[in-house]
Order: sequence, then structure tokens, then C-alpha cells
Amino acid sequence: MSDSNNTALQRFSYCPLCGTELSRSEGSGGAYCPVHDHSWYRSSSLTVGCVLIRDGRALVTVRGIEPEKGSYDVPGGFLEAGEHPVDGLRREAREELGVEIEGVKGPVQMAVHRYGEDGDYVLALGFTARIAGGEPAAADDAAGIEWISPEKLEGLDFAWEHDRELVRAALDHEGNNQKDHGNAGGGG
Repeated sequence: MSDSNNTALQRFSYCPLCGTELSRSEGSGGAYCPVHDHSWYRSSSLTVGCVLIRDGRALVTVRGIEPEKGSYDVPGGFLEAGEHPVDGLRREAREELGVEIEGVKGPVQMAVHRYGEDGDYVLALGFTARIAGGEPAAADDAAGIEWISPEKLEGLDFAWEHDRELVRAALDHEGNNQKDHGNAGGGG
């Protein structure tokens, strides 16, 4: 597979913006410019994102890298070449949060967006899951994490609107499940 990645990226030996020699990103198939802190892809791959819910709140991350540095996001990222989306989601949860996840459902959302103002179009797959082990803490390209309530959701500056919609749907679903279980009666 690495031969095809090298061939696919031959035209990306130098940054198209500044001419800096690009380094190869391991696994993702991208080529990285350290001057612009940007990875270039000849053919953008899929991205995966996940909403994790605990006690009626959703975990969101604060982006530590461009594009949209400082904006809110869901845990996730680009798939590596040949990687199954659920495996990529589990890898991203370990890298960005230091947790293991289980009960992955989805994709529950698919959205097309631009990765950065002048970036390539990307297909984002949205999932839901539960934390199976570990306590989440920001790492890798996540600068911070926050557990948010449905009331706080609309006031946050999300990098991509589809992530807000994914979080909203997951919180709504969780709220409906709580009501259903509360109305079922019986203790059990």
C-alpha cells in the first residue's frame, strides 16, 4: 500500500503555498507542511467523529490545530489508509482522549464539508459510543475537553455545523431514552 501512497502524493513534494518541502504523514497518506501546520492530500479520506454521552452531557473537544483552531469539535479525525471507520474511531478516542470506547452505533450521520476555508471536501461519518475504560483528558490535537449540556450547545463555536447537529441529535436521543426509562415504571 505504501507504493500507491507514494505515487498518489508525488505532486505534493512541496507546499503549494510556500514551497517548503513536505514530510509524509504516517498512515494517513498526507504530506505535511510545518510552516503552515497543514497536511495536503491528493484524495481526501473519510473522517470519523463520535459523540460520547455521560449523565445527560456530551463530550466535545477544543481543536488544538488548524483549521478552526480553538473551535469546538467532536473527538475523531481522518482515517488512516485502509483503516475501517470503527477502528479509526477507537484509535482517535485513544489518541485524543486516552479512553477506550464500546457500543459504537452508526454511522448515524454523514456530512460533506470543506476541511478549512480553502481545503478539500471531506466526507465526515458521525457515530455514538460509550466510554469503556479510562477518564477522558485532552491529548494529541485536542487542546481541551468539555462535558456540555443541551442548554449550552447552541452557544458554542463549533468548527463545523454538522458536529453541532450530531451532538444535538445524540443528546436528544439520550434525553428521550431517559424519559422512556423513567415512564416505564416498575424499578427495573
